[in-house]
Amino acid sequence: MGGIVTEGYKSSQNLTQSILFPHIGLSSSPTGAILHPMSTVNTKAARRRIMQILYDSFLKDPLQMMSPSDIVEEGGISITELVPNAHYLHDRNLIELMVGYNPPLFAATRIAPEGIDLYEDRPEFEKMFPPDAVKSVVSVSEIVSMVLLLLREAEDSDLDGRRREWLLGDIDALRAELVAPEVHWRADVIMARLQWLDGFFDEGEALPSLDTLREALIARLS
Repeated sequence: MGGIVTEGYKSSQNLTQSILFPHIGLSSSPTGAILHPMSTVNTKAARRRIMQILYDSFLKDPLQMMSPSDIVEEGGISITELVPNAHYLHDRNLIELMVGYNPPLFAATRIAPEGIDLYEDRPEFEKMFPPDAVKSVVSVSEIVSMVLLLLREAEDSDLDGRRREWLLGDIDALRAELVAPEVHWRADVIMARLQWLDGFFDEGEALPSLDTLREALIARLS
């Protein structure tokens, strides 16, 4: 299929970044914010997991395309790991990618024929994506990127009026904690903010990246 780019990306993404995170060096490009690079160990593990998930999906339904949230729900990968590594795998012609209105976040993906061949050639697959590629704790810059994503999800939510203001205010308060040097992070305040964010939505309807952010923070604070 190749990459299908749909026009309509709003340049306010970079503006939002500069307002919310004036002291964090998030790099950018004409296509929007670029997530901070991870270690080689992390990228290998993330790419292996993406290939596993998409191959399993192909076996169940060869025509099925998976959204980013579908992939994250399978476990073993966060949204900040998924996005740059999915683009890498697409550039290697191993997966097909459909880019939507908010690049670099994509709309849907599935494994490509070359990816299927590689995954079924186990010696070659293990060489390219070794099984002992153990993931390390999520970096602070990745956590900051998760908060940016959480903000965009909140802005796109169905909440309005005062509840919308309160939600955005709580995310901003969480942001204020996380842009401080890590040595000054207050675990009790951070976890309370995350719990309050849960309270805005019914069970199963929370912001998609909230659970991933919570898991990353718990690992970082432990």
